[in-house]
Amino acid sequence: MPTDAEALAHARPNLLTVISVAVIACAIADMVHEALGHGTVSWLTGDRILSLSTVAIQNAAANRLVAAAGTSANYLVGAISFLLLRHVKRFNVFAYFLWIFGAFNLLNCGYLVTSAVLNSGDWAYVILGLAPPFVWRILLGAAGVILYIVSVRWTARSLLQFVENGEVAASDLQRLIVPAYVAAGALMTLASVFNPISPSLILLSGVGASFGLNWGLLLVPDIIAGKSRNSGSVTRSVPFSLVWIVLALIVAVCFIVILGPGIRF
Repeated sequence: MPTDAEALAHARPNLLTVISVAVIACAIADMVHEALGHGTVSWLTGDRILSLSTVAIQNAAANRLVAAAGTSANYLVGAISFLLLRHVKRFNVFAYFLWIFGAFNLLNCGYLVTSAVLNSGDWAYVILGLAPPFVWRILLGAAGVILYIVSVRWTARSLLQFVENGEVAASDLQRLIVPAYVAAGALMTLASVFNPISPSLILLSGVGASFGLNWGLLLVPDIIAGKSRNSGSVTRSVPFSLVWIVLALIVAVCFIVILGPGIRF
């Protein structure tokens, strides 16, 4: 007969499963940006793709539509993920995947702020040549800040529903979020080390696009704590899962070894 402490430990989210789900979600979200977003619009506009990596798609010609498509695809997919999550009643591994995947996608909107401040990256090219340039950078940055605030609140609200119905314990929020944040950041940073374009992309598209853009996740526990009326006792159904762990290892190896250095076309 297990003790109460043993039963609680068993009920808490398994860290290896949490990390595995986050690794898979992060890798797919990155490909939503690069392949689904940039890649699809490149194909539709006839802008030939030269290479695909974890940090960028290189095209034969510069294109505003292609530049804007990455974050746009992330936001659309993130919104769809959270809308689907509204119809999920029980918190399980799939629900956690939908939530963290939606968060990684939505928080990519912080890219607008980065481009405005550094005057580089996708969105800096979108506004390139528009006058007066300083005003456009301010507008771009302001739009990014507003979208990011909305996204962080939406991310918190999407998890709050499970706290309110007793499926997720408030005491487990850090356990669901911090390891996922670190794992995604480590994956993106490691993969970017092998990028074929520029060493600067290790910081910009590796560290920045993961630890930087996803920092809003770390605000979620406090936001939920301020709104929740139910602290819960246990978090249901995020157990140890060999399937998710093995799949995460395969995804991570492919992401780092194959997509890190890039695929040329």
